[in-house]
Amino acid sequence: MAKLASDSNGKGIQVVKPSSAVNYTDSNAPASVGDSVVRLVSAAGGAYGVNGAATVTLPANAVEYIRLDNADVLTVSGTVNYSVCN
Repeated sequence: MAKLASDSNGKGIQVVKPSSAVNYTDSNAPASVGDSVVRLVSAAGGAYGVNGAATVTLPANAVEYIRLDNADVLTVSGTVNYSVCN
């Protein structure tokens, strides 16, 4: 059984392990990731959307974790680094 790491208050820290990353620029990321958590980061800033236009702002160097279902399509605007976490 996996255990959560603990912070200084004894509360669990949830973590995921990113796999190899791929950069996508102004395109759709593959929908075949299954039911997964995806890590997104953009060095210069960008935007993303799930099953629609890229309307969610991703500030420069901010890390965002989102969950995608099997049929979801991730659309990115700008260059976004994308990796599936397991």
